[in-house]
Amino acid sequence: MLNNLNLSNTEKERAAYGEARALVLLLCKECEAALSKLELSDEVLQAVSALLAESDEPFEIGKVSACSLLCGSKLRHIIIAGCGSGRECKPTAFKQAAGEAARALAAKKCERAVLAAPILLNPKRTPYLEAIAEGLYLGAYSFTLYKSKAEAPVTCDVKIVSACTAADLALKRALVKGQAVSMVRDLVNEPGNKLGPEELADFAKQVAAENGLSCEVLDREALKDLGCGALLAVGQGSVREPRLIALRYRGAGDAPYTAFVGKGITFDSGGLSLKPAANMGEMKDDMSGAAAVLGAVKAAAELQVPINLLAVLSCAENMPGGGAQRPGDIVTAADGQTIEVVNTDAEGRLVLADAVWYAAKQGAARIVDIATLTGAVITALGKETGGIIACDDGLAAAIKEAGRLAGELWWQLPTPPDLRKAIKGEEADLLNSTGSTVGGGCITGGLFIGSFVPKELPWAHLDIGGTASRAKAAGFVSKGGTGFGTLTLIKLTETLAAEGQR
Repeated sequence: MLNNLNLSNTEKERAAYGEARALVLLLCKECEAALSKLELSDEVLQAVSALLAESDEPFEIGKVSACSLLCGSKLRHIIIAGCGSGRECKPTAFKQAAGEAARALAAKKCERAVLAAPILLNPKRTPYLEAIAEGLYLGAYSFTLYKSKAEAPVTCDVKIVSACTAADLALKRALVKGQAVSMVRDLVNEPGNKLGPEELADFAKQVAAENGLSCEVLDREALKDLGCGALLAVGQGSVREPRLIALRYRGAGDAPYTAFVGKGITFDSGGLSLKPAANMGEMKDDMSGAAAVLGAVKAAAELQVPINLLAVLSCAENMPGGGAQRPGDIVTAADGQTIEVVNTDAEGRLVLADAVWYAAKQGAARIVDIATLTGAVITALGKETGGIIACDDGLAAAIKEAGRLAGELWWQLPTPPDLRKAIKGEEADLLNSTGSTVGGGCITGGLFIGSFVPKELPWAHLDIGGTASRAKAAGFVSKGGTGFGTLTLIKLTETLAAEGQR
């Protein structure tokens, strides 16, 4: 069970609808003609036809139309979720629709439901089944941990009518991915007073122990010994000391590691370059990158992906205490490069500078870092698309394709020479911020991190500054922490493993 849903597969027959209190239909425009193949009763078919006729754009992706029907002495709810038309009818569209359907089911407080979609009658449509199950799990997510009088949610058993091959495996895979993303969302939604670097390290140890992973946690003294001056500088204003967390999953023998590196600022006040008070509370999500990395390595282990993964979480709390770093300070990163701190609110790139160096030092063959790095990415790409800065176009393309299959959008941004020059300093090797006059803040932030990756290594930076949180739920994406990037990283592990890039 996950998020109060139990999912199971059932064969197409009228008896499958049995005692269900709700019937969920996922329909694209072309599927309407195949409704008769679902073994629905005549009265249900008539109600569905009437509902479709009454609704405006009923096949729009995620559009929910609903009615209730008296079947004998019992009331049955009918929920139709649109999945698009024509070329829109991809697994991602069905995942979006399933997410909306899950919230509709929760509102009805149904204990038993049946979900049907004509497309699932095709044995070759297993990817659609997996996507639908993911959408149901993720759409049903909610975070009520700190509500003292939260109403106990109703557990709903959902039978999915399907003729798909390997249906049980598809549902298992969806559960693993749903659990990973839900864990990430839980971490992102935790308030800053509950989750600091040490608490996140303890949680990572628990995840490692449960999944057969090795886990090493470097405290402040160990970081000093390594010379991680950039990470330490960010954390020096807080009473909560920084941590560098490294988990290893070995699924491919002696093959080299792929490193996923996540920004783990458990709360970001901006430091002495203090953020505006309005909405500062949202900065508990500044560890979304680290959480996504933890979720991805957990899922890879559970799915037994044949790849070796090094997951690095670079964690600190950015506070304006008496010992905080100052604008104008010069710090030395672990690789020996010096950095002038122009703005203490450009701290994510500092903690990642030492972290990507560490990943390379551990022998990673390629590095992908992920971070809520900039607000500039919102200006460039909006709030539903993540940004990619990369030194390797092949790796960037693989990430975009993994995101497309996972239902997460990415776009690669250019790295022109003038922006590479803009991060060069006069009094130090690098500037941690180019200010507002240069522009291209998403690009310069990524290029700064890339300056600490050896030139021979494929590297990509993922900026989720606009996608890590959402004010309102939509599709399979939740309100609050979204877990954006987790599904992309999971799919990327499978892609790299399939291509033999281990």
